[in-house]
Amino acid sequence: MRLQEMVELLWKSQRGLLLLLGTLLVLNLLLFTVLERWIMPEVAEQESRFLQKQTEVRQLMRKQGRTAITPEQLYVLARQDTIKFQQAVPDYQEFTGLIEELLILSSRAHLDITQISYSSEELKKSPLLKLNLNFNVVGDYEQLKKFIHSLEQSLRLITIKQISLQGANDDGVNLRLSLETFFRTGSRES
Repeated sequence: MRLQEMVELLWKSQRGLLLLLGTLLVLNLLLFTVLERWIMPEVAEQESRFLQKQTEVRQLMRKQGRTAITPEQLYVLARQDTIKFQQAVPDYQEFTGLIEELLILSSRAHLDITQISYSSEELKKSPLLKLNLNFNVVGDYEQLKKFIHSLEQSLRLITIKQISLQGANDDGVNLRLSLETFFRTGSRES
């Protein structure tokens, strides 16, 4: 059998398959041309710009005396920060310890806390309970300053949300405080 006869026989018996194969070959060549002509040069240009910017950032960091941090180093630092935060946030069972600490700090500043009001709120997407505390103390300016300073130095995560001073009678100045702190909810008793 000659080559021409084989081609004719193949064309007659497998015409649909040959047309599909030819179409796929043409599409493949068109796709290759588009990739080589337009897309690959754009990708190479973007990659070149990225590498240039990355080099500029590294040079700037070296000039400032800093080193570039790898993603692995960032992960380790974030994990360490998370562990420190978790250690700083006590269980809800420590709520009475917080009240006791506030009373001790006020006593050291020669102030009296007679009433503390609080409200709690469970945070969404977190196993934390946010507590808002409000109370008043009356004393002279130095006593109040010492008390505020001791709150700021506390090892607990305490945020002073609002502070207001009002003139009082002969006892001194009335200090109204609004504090915020956090507890882990895992051991909260209902």
